[in-house]
Amino acid sequence: MTALKRIEREPLWDLAHAQLRDALLAGRFAPGTVLTLRALAESFGTSITPVRDAVTRLVAQGVLQQGPRNAAIVPHLTARELADLTVVRCALEGQAAREAATRRNTAGLERLKSLLATMQSLIAAKNLESYLDYHREFHFEIYAMSGVPILVETIENMWLRCGPVLSFVIPEYVVLLKGWDHHTAALKAIVAGDADAAEREIVADITEAADYLASLADANGQLRRPLREALATL
Repeated sequence: MTALKRIEREPLWDLAHAQLRDALLAGRFAPGTVLTLRALAESFGTSITPVRDAVTRLVAQGVLQQGPRNAAIVPHLTARELADLTVVRCALEGQAAREAATRRNTAGLERLKSLLATMQSLIAAKNLESYLDYHREFHFEIYAMSGVPILVETIENMWLRCGPVLSFVIPEYVVLLKGWDHHTAALKAIVAGDADAAEREIVADITEAADYLASLADANGQLRRPLREALATL
């Protein structure tokens, strides 16, 4: 018996949580979407129990709202809530960028250059279906380079809260409205070890996108997808 090894398997609720997290980060679920445990379980090919555990965790994090029985709701975001999240994101992500500039490594820098090149090519081709995925990878590659796991974890929680509206920047903001390329400038600063510039560019990237999203608020202050894009999805 001593020759046998314990079989390790990642808990199903961890897998369900990871998939839900990634979908929320990518803006796959629009604000107001009702996520039923049964539908999610069918999508994952699991029982309801691990899905319930994953959803309960996201509700506790403030990422989802408790909905009707056996369901959760992707919350709407108001301009006021976005402003509050932006303050926190700038502080956390700016600090992570500073740390990355002082702890940069060759492998991480090469990965950032590759991701940036992909993002730029997608913008040039106006093929933005996967842009936000690469955009998120680029940012979190920087934050991982900070070498402060608890900082990265906290940043991810802030992104999860913003996730449902981040997709509203596609395509108009990314293609037409964005001026100075803060991603390129941030990478140059990190390569040069310039912590002040790295923080400044990441903060500018966050605040400019937040300003655009805030401009989409309706009369009640609730952020809405631009009308022409909403009509295109019908």
